[in-house]
Amino acid sequence: MPTGQTLSATRVRLGGAVITNPGKLFWPDDGLTKLDLAQFYTRIAGHILPWMKGRAITLERCPEGVRRSCFFQKQAPANLPEGIPTVRIPAPSADRDIDYIVGGTRKTLLTLVNLGCIAMHVMNSRTDLLGKPDWLAFDLDPSDGFDAAARAALLLRSRLEDHGLESYVKTSGGRGLHVFVPLRRGAEQDHVRAYAVAIARELAEANPRLVTVESRKANRRAPVYLDVMRNASGQTIVPPFSVRWRPKAPVSMPLEWDEVSPRLDPAVFTIKTAERRMAAKAPWSSFFGHRQTLPRI
Repeated sequence: MPTGQTLSATRVRLGGAVITNPGKLFWPDDGLTKLDLAQFYTRIAGHILPWMKGRAITLERCPEGVRRSCFFQKQAPANLPEGIPTVRIPAPSADRDIDYIVGGTRKTLLTLVNLGCIAMHVMNSRTDLLGKPDWLAFDLDPSDGFDAAARAALLLRSRLEDHGLESYVKTSGGRGLHVFVPLRRGAEQDHVRAYAVAIARELAEANPRLVTVESRKANRRAPVYLDVMRNASGQTIVPPFSVRWRPKAPVSMPLEWDEVSPRLDPAVFTIKTAERRMAAKAPWSSFFGHRQTLPRI
């Protein structure tokens, strides 16, 4: 296990970045530190970086680990190390421009960790064609356990197949699932979002006791909220292999569709188990080679 070059008791150089306070416990119950997180991302960089390359990053900063609160930050910090790329994107709702960090390098990834980022959050388009997504994403968020999310995901897969689309599934890193559809970069963001909304409504209308598209929790009458807002302009989602801010350091893990069942326990995928899994299976290896065009709604 690489440990990095120690500069002092409070600083370690790793992957071209400096990790300050490396011994800070991010997961006290599991004995996992900030340095453990940085080393994990260093070892799996070849897996996660393709999902971050050229994408604007929203920071979910958890500087004190899982026992304290996190906060989201879009604006890049002013004191970034040299060589960390940023991109300026207009934010009409805020009436200003935002300078986002752009992912893609090991140094950038580890700089995010040093800022207290446990999870990585990326847009569904790259900065060279910001308004044209290269994936469609559905977030299945269950209120009563993973089994409902698994049943809903299988129905969603079938619905997408009816539209001629092949999809890919992964654990969210929590109790839900994410379903992605790789896209050719042609459709505008608004069209991609509208298509996701149409599919979600179809599924909810056909399965009203299982799936809802109601954003307000108080008004939901089904256990699985099918969130399509990850496809809206400026919105983000965690990519495959991202660690999440939850007990035991779970990892958002790509799955084969035949693994998706109510019997699966997504909590088995953690920092401590992910690398063995990744060495054995690569169910999303064909993702970027299988870009598709959205059919008409």
